[in-house]
Formats: sequence, C-alpha cells, structure tokens
Amino acid sequence: MKSLETLIKLQKTRVDEQRLIFAKMQEQLSIVLNQIDALALEQEQQRQLLHEHPSFALTYGEYVKRALMQKEGLERKRRAAELAVKLAHEKLTEVFEEQKRYEIAQQNRIDEAEREELRRETLTLDEVGSISFIRKKKI
Repeated sequence: MKSLETLIKLQKTRVDEQRLIFAKMQEQLSIVLNQIDALALEQEQQRQLLHEHPSFALTYGEYVKRALMQKEGLERKRRAAELAVKLAHEKLTEVFEEQKRYEIAQQNRIDEAEREELRRETLTLDEVGSISFIRKKKI
C-alpha cells in the first residue's frame, strides 16, 4: 500500500509540473495571437493614414512588404505554439490518466482489504456462534 501512496504523490507532482508547462504553452500562444492582432490593427491604421495622407504612398509599399514578412513569421510562430499546446495537453492527459490508474489500483487494494477483513470477522463470528450453539446444546 505504501508504495502506491508514494507513486500517487510522485504522479501528482508530475501532473502539476505538466499543468504548468501546458499553461506556459497556452500563454505563449496567446502572446503570438495578440501580436497577430496588433499587426492587423497596425495595418488597418496604416491604410487609414494612406487615405488621409496620399503622400504616404511612397513608403507604403515597403511597409506592406515588411508587414507581410512579419505576418508570415507570426503565422509560423502561431503554428509552432499551437503544436506545443497540443503536445503539452496530450502529455498532461497521459500523466493524469496514469495518476488515476494508480489511485484506482490503491482503491481496489483498500476495497479488497476491507472485504478480507469482513470475511475474517464473519468466520470468527460464525465460529463463536457455532461454539456457543454446541455449548447450549450440551446443557
């Protein structure tokens, strides 16, 4: 029994560590998504400025090239972050399932010990009852 308790404690630690990793991966994905949104907002602002000040058209082409490169880079980061989140979630699920298997095994052992104790008590009570019956019959 003691070994399962130790395994469960160790597994709970692993689950907690994996939850932290999963949270960090989600945070990184959120940062990248915010950067993508910020870039889209910046592009919209630049388009508005271009309409208000047509003289900005001279540099707008370079801006668009740079913005497209940034967007491609952010999209790569987004895909990588999404993959990292997916993998971290799968690992968390796996570690948690292992913890549950240990807990179920421990509960099964406890239940089996209780059934065995109940069986022993029943045998003892049956024996006491039998002896008592035999003694009463002799009297």
